[in-house]
Amino acid sequence: MLNMVGETPNGMRPFREMPGPGHEFPWTAIGRQVELDRDPIRFMQKIRQRYGNLVRYESVCGREVFAFGPDNNRELHRNTDLFHSRPFVLKGPKFSSQTRLRYSIFQMNGPAYHEMRHQLLPPFQKTSVADYHTDVVRLIANATAPWQADTERDIHRDMHLLVWNIVRQILYGMEENQASSELHERLEHWMLQTFSPWVRAFQLNLSFMPYGKMLRKAEALEAHFLEIMQTRRDQGTPGRDALSSMLKIRGEDGKLLSTKAMVGHALTLFLVAYETTGNTLAWALFLLAQHPRVLQALLDELAPLRGDFPEANQLDKLPLLDNVVKETMRLLPAVPYNRRQVSKNGTLGEFQVPQGTRVMFSHYITHHLPEIYPEPERFLPERWETISPSPAEYLPFGAGVRTCLGASLAPFIIKLTLAHILPRWKLSLIPNSTLDRQLGISLGPKGGLPMHVARQDRRLQAVPIRGNIHEMVDLRHCESDSPALARAA
Repeated sequence: MLNMVGETPNGMRPFREMPGPGHEFPWTAIGRQVELDRDPIRFMQKIRQRYGNLVRYESVCGREVFAFGPDNNRELHRNTDLFHSRPFVLKGPKFSSQTRLRYSIFQMNGPAYHEMRHQLLPPFQKTSVADYHTDVVRLIANATAPWQADTERDIHRDMHLLVWNIVRQILYGMEENQASSELHERLEHWMLQTFSPWVRAFQLNLSFMPYGKMLRKAEALEAHFLEIMQTRRDQGTPGRDALSSMLKIRGEDGKLLSTKAMVGHALTLFLVAYETTGNTLAWALFLLAQHPRVLQALLDELAPLRGDFPEANQLDKLPLLDNVVKETMRLLPAVPYNRRQVSKNGTLGEFQVPQGTRVMFSHYITHHLPEIYPEPERFLPERWETISPSPAEYLPFGAGVRTCLGASLAPFIIKLTLAHILPRWKLSLIPNSTLDRQLGISLGPKGGLPMHVARQDRRLQAVPIRGNIHEMVDLRHCESDSPALARAA
């Protein structure tokens, strides 16, 4: 058996290793950690290319393993007793709001996780999702009603607010005054701060430091959500939504858990639900705008609806729409990477991994492997007509017992939104604009997604754009009559 410490009997190292703090000056190690926090996708691509699918790194935070590819994905999702889920929100001081908000279903493991998931599952089940059709349709129509032709809109923000309103109503039963756009902005800012490399590098609880400012925002958010939860509990209004389910959960002593014990679950689940779906919607609209051939075919498929929303049972009869959503989630997965922590001494593949080892794995890297997806950077919805990847090869919602609760609800919302917007509105990127990625809880466009809005006339054309989007999506094959686009590619 290979040993993580020292060498194997035949003299081979058990992992390909990056130089760690023991091999370099500490500031270099800190710089590498900042590099990882600033752009995990680029960092992981670089180390995989240089070191392979299993890489050990003694970082400033301790022992880490980067595990890439389907075989490692399968092991990490199958052996949940060994590989425990870790919180993705930055830890705060003991007994702080930041630490309480960090505690959610996403960091639970074992029987406690399964019990919590069982309690929260009913509102997310496929049979329940169809019941949301009327409300979702109304909220989509309301969100796009103010749009006007020949204007410019931040489609990323529009899609976030659209999904925010859907989540607050159907999953949380909250009125608009309880979950306003102002709360949305505050929650967004706090989330991005928790992933800031500068906040993570300099954790000084001073009022003028970014870390201190993040802690103050956490206090305000906790107070707001506690008020919402306590009001709902005091009203005693029964409901089938996720918030009602949380407020009914009891501890081992049979007593209802306090709102303070549940506030992390409530806030984090809300955040993840709208953040990931909103980003995927924005990416889908971007990809379709830059791929006129695909959009023309999708408009043909939607034409028999004559502008009406598809019914819930019609969504399964729109194969290209389904393939567009699948391909968007493959190419630009909302959650591009995740982490686990080794709960006890064990093995990963052929290698020993001691207790406490942190393991990072990447949905994004897997989705861009050419041996699974030929021409992986191209947006090719038609590939789904002939492929059927395993859960370890395609995991936009994770896999196994930790599959995302929203695996049925998110595509439902995305498909209804696309079916409503695309026949009505032609969305085009601003020529020569810059589109870069930004990672918080989810992969999204940095600085928003400004797009020109016009009435749909089916005169479609891609435009030249700049930014590291070209590292993720091959836009050289986009159909366009624009010579500028060809030169830019």
